[in-house]
Amino acid sequence: MNSVDPTALPPKRIRALTAPLIERNPDIVLTGSKYLCLLPVGHIARQIRIYDRSVRGYFTLEWRLTGLYVREGQVAPPAYGRPTGLVGRSRKFKPKGEGGIWDWDDPTMPLDFIYQVETEVLPLLRSLNTFEKIITFILGHYMMGYSVYNDDKWLFFTEAALGQFEDAKKRWSIIGPRLEDQLSTRIANFENPRYLLSDLSVGEALMKDDRLSLSKLLWENERGLADIFKLGRYWQPTAFPFQQKLGSVLDLS
Repeated sequence: MNSVDPTALPPKRIRALTAPLIERNPDIVLTGSKYLCLLPVGHIARQIRIYDRSVRGYFTLEWRLTGLYVREGQVAPPAYGRPTGLVGRSRKFKPKGEGGIWDWDDPTMPLDFIYQVETEVLPLLRSLNTFEKIITFILGHYMMGYSVYNDDKWLFFTEAALGQFEDAKKRWSIIGPRLEDQLSTRIANFENPRYLLSDLSVGEALMKDDRLSLSKLLWENERGLADIFKLGRYWQPTAFPFQQKLGSVLDLS
């Protein structure tokens, strides 16, 4: 098993730390300098984030579900409908009398990292293997300080992606005028309105029942955010539920 040099630069440390895990789990890839991602990559990326805190000598570990079909706003990457879960040290490997910190200089840490990811994270992420399963999970997952039920934009995009077009149109009647006002303000202030124009195009395609344009616009969103997360080589356009003509309906109310 590869050893991890605690004095190496963060990207090198993370590559060394994750290499044995990737070798054991060929459906995981390291993207960028701090994200692992479970393959395949579709509408929602199932990620593991290794956040290195070099000055303090440790890193934090969390899983997250990143919806790629909702376009980024002014702050990138966005947080629309993105639940996360922190992962601490296991009792099996945690040094006696110490907390659950992922210390780089702890010799028991690399094995514990593999153990925790394989026992606590991968079973969850692998079980969420369809768009509908992930959305159902997000709807039932508590996130401190944020609720998808209060996020009209996330709900609109999700209803559209699921093919719940009547609900999505009602939602658009709320957020559409709001986005139009924001667009006017940004143009007047000479600010880049690109993401607003994209959102408005999605709403226009939905209201026209133009499903081909709707799918293309949502795929454009996915491709753009996949590139931000260094997932471009792994992402492929996959059919949305409204293209699959599924009869099941998820309750987003």
